[in-house]
Amino acid sequence: MKRSELKSKVPHGYGQKIADKAGVKKQAVSQFLNGKNDNVEIELAVLEILAELSEKKNSFLARIN
Repeated sequence: MKRSELKSKVPHGYGQKIADKAGVKKQAVSQFLNGKNDNVEIELAVLEILAELSEKKNSFLARIN
């Protein structure tokens, strides 16, 4: 997945949550999502957050149906 795709999937306001999970500053997350630096820990944190959000979404949708 391209970084621009990752950035578009991260909800507004999740920068600090990603930073906390990766053990970095929020600015580093912003720089990563904007393609200004590479950091495996941030990438993994973004993917984990997106997976968690997807699971929550699917859980809520299952309750509705």
